[in-house]
Amino acid sequence: MCVKSVLVFLCGLCPMLVQAHDLQYTATQGEATILRLFHADDSSFHFEAYEIYREGDSQPYQLGRTDGQGRIAFLPDQAGRWRLIAFSEDGHGLDIRFTTDAMARLSGLDKPFHERHASLLVGVSLILGLFGILMLFVRRKQRP
Repeated sequence: MCVKSVLVFLCGLCPMLVQAHDLQYTATQGEATILRLFHADDSSFHFEAYEIYREGDSQPYQLGRTDGQGRIAFLPDQAGRWRLIAFSEDGHGLDIRFTTDAMARLSGLDKPFHERHASLLVGVSLILGLFGILMLFVRRKQRP
């Protein structure tokens, strides 16, 4: 019985471990667009590499490393569509697209795939999980 309790406890920790690999961001507007990159536990994505591309260009418009608080200051030279790629040596990363308007202000920021489709994925997972549990009970009752 003790082994089962330990296994249940360890399985309960799995969502916390997976969440630590999620990289998120916020954006603020001033003279420059400031993008702050951070993990799900709100720890900053500090001193990590990034590249910003203008849509259609193969050479980066801006590249560097985030500061100690995980921020990137971006001064676009024109309105348009941009792509930010941030990455660390341990495999964490982010790839987002955003738009700046004629005044070079941030006007559109795409959400990552998991934010756009999280509710759909959770719903499908719940349905499949409940179906699996139901099938276990049905098969148990069918056995002589």
